[in-house]
Amino acid sequence: MKEEKIIDQSTSETPEPHGMPRRDFFKILGGGIFIFVRPWKILDVIGLPAEQARGVPKDYNAFLRIAEDGTVTCYTGKIEMGQGIITSLPQMMADELNVPLEKIKIVMGDTDICPWDQGTWGSLTTRVFGQIMRTASAEARGVLLDLASKQLGVPVSQLEVRDGIVTDTKDAKKTISYAQLAQGKKIEKFLDVKPSMEDYTKFKSMGKSYNRSDSAIKVTGEAKYTGDMKLPGMVFARILRPPSHAAKMTSVDYSAAEKIAGTKVVREGDLVAVLNEDRDRADEAIVKIKAEYSFNEVSVNDKTIYDFMLKADSNAVALRSTGDIDAGQKLCDKTFESEFHDPYLAHSAIETHTALAQFENGKMTVWASTQSPFGLRENIMRELSLTADKVRVITPFVGGGFGGKGEFQQGIEAVKLSSRI
Repeated sequence: MKEEKIIDQSTSETPEPHGMPRRDFFKILGGGIFIFVRPWKILDVIGLPAEQARGVPKDYNAFLRIAEDGTVTCYTGKIEMGQGIITSLPQMMADELNVPLEKIKIVMGDTDICPWDQGTWGSLTTRVFGQIMRTASAEARGVLLDLASKQLGVPVSQLEVRDGIVTDTKDAKKTISYAQLAQGKKIEKFLDVKPSMEDYTKFKSMGKSYNRSDSAIKVTGEAKYTGDMKLPGMVFARILRPPSHAAKMTSVDYSAAEKIAGTKVVREGDLVAVLNEDRDRADEAIVKIKAEYSFNEVSVNDKTIYDFMLKADSNAVALRSTGDIDAGQKLCDKTFESEFHDPYLAHSAIETHTALAQFENGKMTVWASTQSPFGLRENIMRELSLTADKVRVITPFVGGGFGGKGEFQQGIEAVKLSSRI
């Protein structure tokens, strides 16, 4: 199949679902060694809801790789959008494995390489994924000590690890490195008794301040975001956007746009896009399209938005209900009631919502500015009726999200256009 590449920049937002009526809310508010781990075991410990863990395999998942030179690669489905986990996650892994921080590198948000992840939001990376990763790293350390014990001929209890070197505490001449234990082989070994995570008093990296590993390349402009990527034969896409959320297209005339040199117009239902190898010509062509819409607008503005949100329908999901508010108030000498209003704001991340799609040899590869690479992969699979091995999502640096890039409409649009050409 002919190779095609599409880049699409879109700016649509989708409201997040709410579990409790807003009115009630305001009332209540006063190629080396691969080490594997059973991640679902820790889910019960940290209290992650079962529905959020539905994509976590029940087989072993590789969270790290120890290469022959001793370099350790940390794999995570999380993405870096300015929160600094590109640095903090390696700190956590370094302390669990007892290796120098500079020996850790990280691969993020690549669905072909990294373990499944629900998405990067809710401040869950450190307190949820971090604990899963630390558990994996602790087992990795235990496996390596077990291997070292057999090779050195001493019990595990007599061994210690410093900077990735296993040493016999009774004979300092007896040492073996993680690199030597790896020898370029894949080892699938598990421990019957799982080791505990490292005691915090032994941390060498966690708790210390480091320059973020991506700071220099971001300051100099070397860091690559989706919109910076260029592939041979790539074309740019500009999409016709309706004037409002409630608008429905009734007619469209793109004859003038097709007269712009090198322009191709693609339409699939209400999706209308212009494609051109020249970005400026794509920009010129999109404004030539004439479309008419019908409207079913909601009567709301900046003055009435608060009441509109309070009256909006939603379903309550009570996670836990204990105590008696009325009884508690009767026991109080004084009660205080206050009401606080936050402004209704739009997401305005510095980076636009961008995606690049390449369909080649029956496999769709998408680079996308998204907080949910696995969510995007699953939606592409449904859109194109493809299996997981035929869809790969790669997330470069993301220029801010604040939850607004939890959705991935631009990725789906890029895929539709790439598969239609």
